[in-house]
Amino acid sequence: MLVLYVDGVKYVQWTPRNEENEFHPIVRKCSKMIFGESSLYFDVKHTLKSTSGIGSIPDAYVIDPVKNELYIVEIELSSHPVYDHIVKQLTKFINGIENPYTKNQIINMLYKEITKDPVLKAIVQKSIRSEEVYHFISELLSKPPKIVVIVDEKTREIVEACKVLKYQPIIIELKIFAREDAENVQAYLFESIPSAELATKKGKKDEKKIVPEHYKNWESLLAWVNDNVKEIVKVLTDNIMSLGNVVSAVHGKYLCFYKGEHRTRSLFAAFILTKSALNVRIRVDPTTFYDPRKLLKEKVYKGWFIKQEGLQEREFKITNLEQIPYAMELIRQSYQIK
Repeated sequence: MLVLYVDGVKYVQWTPRNEENEFHPIVRKCSKMIFGESSLYFDVKHTLKSTSGIGSIPDAYVIDPVKNELYIVEIELSSHPVYDHIVKQLTKFINGIENPYTKNQIINMLYKEITKDPVLKAIVQKSIRSEEVYHFISELLSKPPKIVVIVDEKTREIVEACKVLKYQPIIIELKIFAREDAENVQAYLFESIPSAELATKKGKKDEKKIVPEHYKNWESLLAWVNDNVKEIVKVLTDNIMSLGNVVSAVHGKYLCFYKGEHRTRSLFAAFILTKSALNVRIRVDPTTFYDPRKLLKEKVYKGWFIKQEGLQEREFKITNLEQIPYAMELIRQSYQIK
């Protein structure tokens, strides 16, 4: 059980027992903090029907006239069956929103809700800088829907189940804490829409990123490269160490060389492995650097070497042992920079 301790007062995690009567009002109360200060929350019950006539009713619609966004909201307790209830419900939403007839119904419903309240209508018109509220809502419905699922606990089962949907929902966890001696005094912990969307995008990116076994560290990479590269690494490393007062260290997938001591300002060369070549990064003073064979690439990199005024980070490639003497001339110039 999670405990929240604020100014000497203890709050314990509290789970709603009734979704409709206990959880929905809390979501509505927090809606502007979740969706943004300019958002408008409509908890009207309107059925989304697919072309085959199968319907489902979202718990709310949220419009943000400043960001030009429409959110279809489903509020759930994590105790509900995930596939039989949550995923099935969201699938009906998606099928319904793609029905042109249903889209027109939503446009009319939201237009009616906004225009029946003169104050609300004025707020929307000011935000969109136009009196064409109907056109504004129509434009919102012309884009793919943004579905938001708000749950009391973002379980792994819910996250994995939602991956099968055509439109990936934004899942927001809203935790509730009740004061120990007064259950009606509550505190809430949740993400806002921007941070939740970033987490969703990051999750998608990470899912696509499959790291090969050989790409995990320097040792696995060195075992994977061809024999020629292995020999180049060995011979060049020995040559660099012979410069004197050199310290080498492995950092993840890279082998780095330091002059005198292992610290950022002392780094003067770094090895980056590919299957058939060794790339070497060095620091360069462009006013004095001498590279008659033009082995250095034109590109100036950022990341390995501490920023020193006037210096550049450059790279060259070695594919055979015959290049090592010239490579050492380049590396020596980096080594000699104070």
